[in-house]
Amino acid sequence: MAMDIKASSTREDRIGGFRLVRTLHLGVTSIVIEVVQESTGKKFALKQLLESRAVDPSERRAFEAEARIGISFHHTNLVRYHELIRDPDGPYIVMDYFPGFQLKQAVAKPNEYPSLRANLHKTITQAAQGLAYMHDRGWIHRDIKPENIMANKTGEVRVIDYTLTQRPVSGISVLFKKKMKVRQGTPSYISPEQIQLATPTVAADIYSFGATCYELACGRPPFRANSTSELLGKHVREQPLAPTLYNKEITPEFSELILQTLKKKPADRPADLREFLSRFARIRICKDDPPPLPSTEGFR
Repeated sequence: MAMDIKASSTREDRIGGFRLVRTLHLGVTSIVIEVVQESTGKKFALKQLLESRAVDPSERRAFEAEARIGISFHHTNLVRYHELIRDPDGPYIVMDYFPGFQLKQAVAKPNEYPSLRANLHKTITQAAQGLAYMHDRGWIHRDIKPENIMANKTGEVRVIDYTLTQRPVSGISVLFKKKMKVRQGTPSYISPEQIQLATPTVAADIYSFGATCYELACGRPPFRANSTSELLGKHVREQPLAPTLYNKEITPEFSELILQTLKKKPADRPADLREFLSRFARIRICKDDPPPLPSTEGFR
């Protein structure tokens, strides 16, 4: 049976071998539900395509493609997908349940969520490690933003949502790849090349990750505007103000690194997230942070 938000609020409802506990997130195309596996008592999260979307074969194909991508990932900082169940009314993905919060929630409501400041270096490092793993295996996320990074009280991180994830196109294959016809990404974090419908590469993820880090440190994204078109125009044409102008505690070194990730030309950004991690491991975010410890954690 297809579960919608109404049904998922009832503890006695079930889907497959899972008892539904509560709705975690209701999106445009899918719903994420906390569940308990009845045979083991273990908690999982189910991501199910909404019944209204499941009637569209293209939506089902896209959902199943996301599941296959997620199942192929095995990294501590990426949410783990275990299985795709092709329910006739609405396919669903069995995922690890991660009891945390979206980083966007902590930015928007700092009095209700744990402070990001205490674990910010660890949070950014872990998110970058998860994304670097994706890149190393030939995938780009294409929708990096604070909503798609979760953390818990101790600073453990999971990158989520592989809806837009795809293979990058490079070399001679670019010549045979059709230009994208639909702009995909989130306006506050989208790269200039995605806005211009160019074929995205890992550099697009680096830009979006930089915009995310900017917001985590400053409490606001690099650009704001009164309309989506104005906002997209700023990504393409305007240089962001230095993070130090919004947060006086930020070090010049961190500000410089984040501004480099937000360069308009992909070639001007760090070559990859391994380079970002190597540099980030040696700098403070804020002036009163303890000195970085000698570590190889940036190269996981």
